[in-house]
Amino acid sequence: MHVPVLTKEVLEYLNIRPGAKIIDATISGGGHTRAILERFDDVRVLGIEWDPELLKQFKLKVESEKFKGRIILVNDSYVNLKKIVEEHDFQPDGILFDLGLSSWHYEESGRGFSFKRNEILDMRFNPQVQAESAADVVNKYSEDDLEELISSLGEEQFAGSIAKNIVKARKVKPIIMTDDLVKAVGEAVPEWYKHRKIHFATKTFQALRVKVNDEMNNVRRGLEAAIDVLNPGGRLVVISFQGLEDKIVKNIFREKAKEGKVKFVVKGTVRPSWEETKTNPRARSAKMKIIEKI
Repeated sequence: MHVPVLTKEVLEYLNIRPGAKIIDATISGGGHTRAILERFDDVRVLGIEWDPELLKQFKLKVESEKFKGRIILVNDSYVNLKKIVEEHDFQPDGILFDLGLSSWHYEESGRGFSFKRNEILDMRFNPQVQAESAADVVNKYSEDDLEELISSLGEEQFAGSIAKNIVKARKVKPIIMTDDLVKAVGEAVPEWYKHRKIHFATKTFQALRVKVNDEMNNVRRGLEAAIDVLNPGGRLVVISFQGLEDKIVKNIFREKAKEGKVKFVVKGTVRPSWEETKTNPRARSAKMKIIEKI
């Protein structure tokens, strides 16, 4: 089961007032949205989820609960936030982005997000709309392009040798399954690299997922749209898990603060408590940043 991170902090820092309209731009398993609706009985939430299967599952859950009439669910990308707000006449008093991947994607989607399961290398959040899968990237990109994306999006120190071995392996047979990719990565890195706390294929898998879903550009576009649509005095809360995402969040917030459009609610970063990381180890890399629109 997906456990949302920093839920207590989300409820606190969104500064939710009576009758507020809140957008959960990354509804995922719906944990944050459910917490908001349970705590505030006159608040409405508009939830956005790009993955149609994940949204369908959450919709089935909430339809049997007490939140009818207080929640709107939209299958779309948060990059289209302005259009979504206009279509639903939903001017938000607070917006939440939880940029972490749902545990459902790793454990149940069957789309090759995890190196722990032998599945087809897909990694698309919305296969109905997105054309390019991870298998396409791995089998069609040049060695130079693979090295660049594994290095820049995965921050992988052995990107060069991994890219070289991927190209070598795919000449023998296409790399279609996650196990094929793990094998190609494992053959390209030193033995000591395979015995660290972090699995040796983690950064390569991350790089492919970020590339396939254009995550870095989408985060930038989504946050800029969120600041535009937010009501004055409304807050934007962003939880990130990767250093690259966190850097984008930090830079956009600083830029908008310099322009006088927003102010920081908390200087720096809010992190999970020790108690939370003990009960939910996935929370350990979470970083929260909060701004308020002026």
